This record gives sequence, C-alpha cells and structure tokens, in this order.
Amino acid sequence: MADGGQVVGGAATADIVQSGTEDTLGWRDKRTLPRHLREMLALEDFEAVARRRLPRPIYGYVSGGVETNASLRANRAVFDEIAFVPKMLYDTSMRTLSTTLFGQTYAAPFGLAPMGGSSLAAYQGDIVLARAVAGANLPMITSGASLTALEKVRQAGRTSWFQPYLPGEDPVIAALVDRAARAGFDTLVLTVDVQVPSNRENNVRSGYNSPLRPTPRLASDCMIQPRW
Repeated sequence: MADGGQVVGGAATADIVQSGTEDTLGWRDKRTLPRHLREMLALEDFEAVARRRLPRPIYGYVSGGVETNASLRANRAVFDEIAFVPKMLYDTSMRTLSTTLFGQTYAAPFGLAPMGGSSLAAYQGDIVLARAVAGANLPMITSGASLTALEKVRQAGRTSWFQPYLPGEDPVIAALVDRAARAGFDTLVLTVDVQVPSNRENNVRSGYNSPLRPTPRLASDCMIQPRW
C-alpha cells in the first residue's frame, strides 16, 4: 500500500529501507551508476545537458527538425497520447517486452533509428551506440550517412540492420549492398524521402552546414564548449 508517497511492503522494499538507499526508480543503489548519469531520470534530462555541452550548430542539428518544427511537435504530441492502462490484481510475473524480428530475439520491440550525425555529437558516437545496444540486446539501424565506416560499426556491436542511401545508378547500388553484406549486415532498411529537399531553418539559425564548413562562428561556438 502507499503511505506518505513511499511503497510499503515486500522483502525487496524492506531490504532497501534497511540499507538506507533510495529506490524511487527501481534502482537498488544509484551510486553504482556513473556520476554524470545519476540525475538522468528522463530523456529530457539528457537534452538539457546536451544543450549546455554541445556547440550551438551541433545541438541545433541534432534537436531540430525542418521549417518551424511543426511536424516534430506533431509527432511528439501523437506519442504523448499513448498511455499504459494499469490492471490491478493481475499476475504480471511472466510479462516480457522481448520480441522476435527477422529471426532475432530482442529485449524490447524498439531500438535505435539511423542517425548519421552521431559522431558529431560525441566522439565515435556510432561505436558507442553500437556497443550500448549490444549490451541491452536492442536493434539498431546503422545509417548510410554515418561518419564511421559501416564495417567498424558492425564489428563494435551486434547490429545487423543497415539503412543505405541509394543513388540512381545500379552499379553503385550493387557495390554498396555487397559491401554491407560482406560486413555482416543481413537486413536492409529502405527509407523514402520528400521530392524536394527540406528547408532546415534551424540549421541556418544555429550556423550548421552539411558538410561542416570552417567559419569564424563555428570556431567560436566550438571553443566555448571545450568539453565537447
């Protein structure tokens, strides 16, 4: 039962109370986490830290969408409409989020979407992500726009999904598909885009260019963020 905002009852709770540790999120002891992760309680907390740490052009590229971000806000609003409805006194001891996709069993039915700019936000970002999802047994789609060679990403983790950017020439397409197969990718993820390139207003405002072009503004933004 609930008493003063704390859950009372059960051997696990008794152990936590006796040890004097806080378990508000189900962790036995947050001191086992790296110091910089102890206050990361939600995804929004990571975004706030990223805003402080990343140079403005990089943060703008990672966090923004196109035009006035109307589609970005609409997509988030749709997800906010999804909620879990708890059912009390149901046996949930055998419930699991694991699922099987293309013959591979994962710990959850979601993973990492292709992100081509990961290595801009963090050193060897693609490698870090590949190792993280391998440890969590989640799927990850390696982007064809990754700044890290696809072979290195595949070697770093167990991800086997690859999202290629396919030009119109058949020989180029065949060479890229063969390269992905040799690297160990067994699933191709084909995405479609708009007919006209998107107008990324946030990139203009933040000073981001793809590929990055050295400018005095970019240099100053990077120098005031030495930890990046």
